[in-house]
Parts: sequence; C-alpha cells; structure tokens
Amino acid sequence: MKKVGFIGLGNMGARMSTLLLAANYEVIGYDINEEFVNQLLPKGLKKASDLNGISRDTDIIITMLPNGEIVEKVLDTIVNNLRAGTLIVDCSTIDVDKAKELHKKCEDKKLLFLDAPVSGGVGGAENGTLTFMVGGTEDAYEIMLPLFEVMGKKSLLCGSYGTGQATKACNNMLLATTMIGVGEAFNLGKNLGLNPQKLFEILSTSTGSCWAINNYCPIKGVGPESPADNNFEPGFSASLMFKDLSIALKAIHSTNTSAPFGTKAQENFRNMIDQEKGDLDFSAITKFNE
Repeated sequence: MKKVGFIGLGNMGARMSTLLLAANYEVIGYDINEEFVNQLLPKGLKKASDLNGISRDTDIIITMLPNGEIVEKVLDTIVNNLRAGTLIVDCSTIDVDKAKELHKKCEDKKLLFLDAPVSGGVGGAENGTLTFMVGGTEDAYEIMLPLFEVMGKKSLLCGSYGTGQATKACNNMLLATTMIGVGEAFNLGKNLGLNPQKLFEILSTSTGSCWAINNYCPIKGVGPESPADNNFEPGFSASLMFKDLSIALKAIHSTNTSAPFGTKAQENFRNMIDQEKGDLDFSAITKFNE
C-alpha cells in the first residue's frame, strides 16, 4: 500500500486524510498550524517536523492549500528531496495557468503531477463523497485512483494538465449563478405570497430543478438540512466562492469568453465580502439579494 504525505490539514485536508487513515493507508502530515496536525495524531497520522520531513519517504503527496502561490512555495521547498516517480496530487483550487506551471516544475524533476480539485465541500470530505476533477496522464491517474475511491464517490480524468482546474472553474461558476437564481426565485415567490415549502416541492421536481435547490436549498426549514438551517454556518464560504469565481473570471478574460452571468456573480460575492460577510456560507447570497 502506498505511503502518503498530506500537506494542508484544515477543514478539507483533515477529513480527507482521516478517510485514508481509516482505509489503513500510512499517512504522514504537515500543516503550518501544528494544532491541526496534533488533532489527527490519535487517528494514526504521523507527524512531519517540516515540509522536507514529509517528502523524504512517500510515494504520493497530496496538497490541499488556500491558493496557488502557497502550493508553488511548498513544491519549491520539497521537489529537490523527492524520489523520481513520486506523484504529487494538488487538490487545491488554483488557476489553470498555475496548474500547468506546477506540472512543468514536477516534470523537470522527473516527478508525476495531477491537478485534482474537488467538489462537495466539508460534508463531502467528511462522508467520502467528493468529486475529483483531474488533469494529467492516464498513468498518474491510475496510481491515484484507489485513493480517489476512498475519499470520493467520483473521479474523472478530464484531460491533460490544467483541465481539472478548468473543469472546477466551470463547475463553480455554474454553481454560483444557479444559487443566485434559486434565491431570486424564492424571493419572488415570497413577495407573491407563495408557501416556500410548496414552492420547493414544485421546483425540486420540475424543469427548474438543480443541485442548489434539491441538495442545498438556501431557505431555512425547506428541503434537506443545509447551512440555511444553521444561520449559514459555512460548508463552503462566500469568500471561497469569490476566490473560485475570480479564477473563473481570469479564464473568461484570457479566452475572450462571453460570460455576463458569471461576471455578475463574482460582483455579487465581492459585495458580500465588502460587507464583511465572507465567512458565511455562499448560499447566504440569497439573503443579500432580497
């Protein structure tokens, strides 16, 4: 069984590494916040004293970090200490160009690389139901596939390097715009005097049906339990959605793609952050558009 290094043990990384430990993988972990590491020690995690400590004797290294600049700094620190053929799997959400740059850094050192951002949030990481959108080679994907199957319900090799991040940008732009649309529909229904539960029962089974309604309804007491039932305590925060939309916006501009709704969605989430509400769940955008 492969020996795994895990760098970044926050909300997502802690839960993903816990699943690997439960599946009897040997996992050595590192996080700049030592408390995050210590919380996983009773579950069997081995503690790396520093980044190079995690890199000396691992077959696969998974990174789950806040942004591409941090991922790049981590790779710059460890690549010279890795054995040829070591697989680095970046599950962070970063821009497409940065993912391609990281692949080139790894290729130059005879290392394998996958960009593999996830969808499913903290709940998906907790329950092992994440979706992995993967960019890279078939050979590298096959090495990682057993671990993807432990941590998620679905993984798909989308194409070459950067295509995982490209797919994630498209997915989250769609998610943001549909959540805003769902909120507007319920706000209109409220102003027209409709019962929100009855409106949900129709929308969730009609042509307006979508994940934002069926699985993550932003109206308190309606549909399955969601952050709306817990004062919008985040499963996926508005600040993270803004970050992902900013990545999508960069791709929109670089490809001259017409995406007025995606662009407007980014402006909506910027307004939330400007009002110091970025720590709420992204579905709270519905309250700001009432």
